Amino acid sequence: MKSKKIFPLIGITLIILFFIFGTPRYQSVKISNESFIVLENKLKEASNTNSEININNLTSFSWDECYVFPPYYPQEMIYEKVGREWTSSETFIEFLMFHNIENQTVNDDQYLIVFKKDNNIVLSKIYDLDQLPVIFKLDKYKFKSNNANFLIKVSNQYDEGKIKELTLKD
Repeated sequence: MKSKKIFPLIGITLIILFFIFGTPRYQSVKISNESFIVLENKLKEASNTNSEININNLTSFSWDECYVFPPYYPQEMIYEKVGREWTSSETFIEFLMFHNIENQTVNDDQYLIVFKKDNNIVLSKIYDLDQLPVIFKLDKYKFKSNNANFLIKVSNQYDEGKIKELTLKD
């Protein structure tokens, strides 16, 4: 009689654990974006007070390459350019529901910034220009940590000089 009650309990426990922790694939593509808030604040301050910045001086993590994708850039092409998939979903259920659209910008003022180290994504975040008022002007949407010096100028594209354009310094 006890064994009949234990099997359903074990089954329910395994299902709950599956939905909490997910699959090995989910665990292998999961990243944390905790460092973005620090980067966002430093980048905002630096772009408002300087005419040049080096992104390496603003990051608290190690990285080799950075990609910045403009509004409406297709997620499949993002994964192709970066060379891998990732998720910042905190739960497996969230991953199942939103992975097909989570790294896709869907508004005119949304950009996706992705930092990569040794072919691993170390930070990825969609930001709005209201949140982080900078536009990276890049060829092929990419720059490397050994060439992360940018010139800052006020964007002519937006009113009141609130938005800054960052272009790579030669």
